[in-house]
Amino acid sequence: MFKRLALIAGAIAGVAFFRKKARQQQAEQDLWNQATDDVKAQTPAPAPSPAADQDTPAATS
Repeated sequence: MFKRLALIAGAIAGVAFFRKKARQQQAEQDLWNQATDDVKAQTPAPAPSPAADQDTPAATS
């Protein structure tokens, strides 16, 4: 009888442990997604075109 109760208690503790770990991992993933959302939403600054460099006079030696 005692072995059966210990087995049931151990199973319940195991399920509780794994559910807690799953919640922690989900919370970490949600935090990571929230932290990187702003980076993904921003558009990169346009690079200067090569034609803009040709408008400036070249230095002569």
